[in-house]
Formats: sequence, structure tokens, C-alpha cells
Amino acid sequence: DLVRARLVKILRQRGHRTFKEYYDQVLADKSGVELISLLDALSTNQTAFWREPGHFQYLSREILPGWRAGGKTVSRALWSAGCSSGEEPYTLAMVCLDSLSGMDLSRLKIYATDLNTQVLAQAEQGIYSASRLDPLPPEWRRRFFRQGVRQWEGFYRVKPEVRQLVEFFRFNLMDPFPFKGELDIIFCRNVMIYFEKDTQMKLVEKFYHSLKPGGYLFIGHSESLCNHQHRFIYVKPTIYRK
Repeated sequence: DLVRARLVKILRQRGHRTFKEYYDQVLADKSGVELISLLDALSTNQTAFWREPGHFQYLSREILPGWRAGGKTVSRALWSAGCSSGEEPYTLAMVCLDSLSGMDLSRLKIYATDLNTQVLAQAEQGIYSASRLDPLPPEWRRRFFRQGVRQWEGFYRVKPEVRQLVEFFRFNLMDPFPFKGELDIIFCRNVMIYFEKDTQMKLVEKFYHSLKPGGYLFIGHSESLCNHQHRFIYVKPTIYRK
């Protein structure tokens, strides 16, 4: 029913009477643009700043102090896999800026990917309504966002110091990964719940190969690796280490 409802909107926009007509259009479009539009319509993009805060607290209290002890320059790589409209990677950036204050973060990179081009465009803009910032501490809202004026009243934009840490690009998790043993942290939360078990197992193995030894995988609180064969070390619920 969910798929049908989302596809019906596209059929109306394209002027098709049947799903078969639209199916034929997707196959006939060799540019791939229509397929991307289809995927945009079908994907779910629920997210929020400071969502599932225990993960960010663990990052700031248990992981980042070790990075601080490693020297003045922090050379690390994080990946928000399924970043939606950007709240998760921007929260990661703010946690790093807060916990690693005074450090050289010019070599810190947060990669943020999603299948949906529409939410990626929103993420790159970094503009959010005031209500979206409610989960964040008031100090962070002042420090990391610019308040809109005139026609932008009621909206906030992520400041450049936060934005420059994040690199957004479209990526399908079913494709070969661009990372090979170079990541320190992967956040892939509330994404695998949409995949069948075999796909989940393949994805977990790909995450394992993308991490450095000692790197961390964070998954959503509605997810678990308990029923999967994997090589990760269990740290605590929804947190695993290579």
C-alpha cells in the first residue's frame, strides 16, 4: 500500500493511466533520470538532529578523547550512510567541533551519502526551520547556526565551520563501496530495517571492510546484528567495533 500510494503520485505527474505505462517509461529512459526520480519517491527519509542521543554521547565521551590524545591534528574519516536531509552528519560535525575544540580539524572528513537526490539537495543547503533545532542545546544553536532574517525569519542555516567538515554525495549502498579500510566510524542507522536479511548480511560485511581496525559501526536502535554472522566485536547495543 505504501509503494502504491507513492507511485500513484508519479503516475499523475507523468500523465500515465497504469503502472505498466510508467514502468515502460523508466526502462526506456537510458539517461537514468527517471529511475532516480522513482527511487526518490520510494525512499523513506525520517531523521532529526541529535536523534538517538546515546550514540553521540558515546562518541564524545569514549571515542573522541582518544583522538584528542593523538596529537594536535585530527586525521579521521566518518561516514553517515543514509544521511537523509543532513541532520545526522551535521550533528556528527558539531559533536566533533565541541569535543575537539582547539584541535586542527582540517584533515577530519565526514562523508554523507543518500540514495535520494531531493533530500541531498536539502542537506547541502543546510537550512532548517527553528522547530527542527529543538533537540539541540541552545548554546549549539547560537554557536553553529545563523538565524535567518526577512524572508528567512524562522529558519536557521548551518555555519561554514560545520558545513566544511561534511561532504555530501549520492550513493547506493548496493553498489561497491568507495572506502577500503580507511574509515574510523560508520553511522548507518535505521537503514537496514528496509532490507531483507541476505542484503543486510552483505552490507554488514562491506561495512567491516570499509573500517580501519578498531573502527566503529553504529546502527539504529530498532536494528541488531544478533541474528547475523559477522566479524564485529559487540561493544554495547547498536554499537560494534572492528
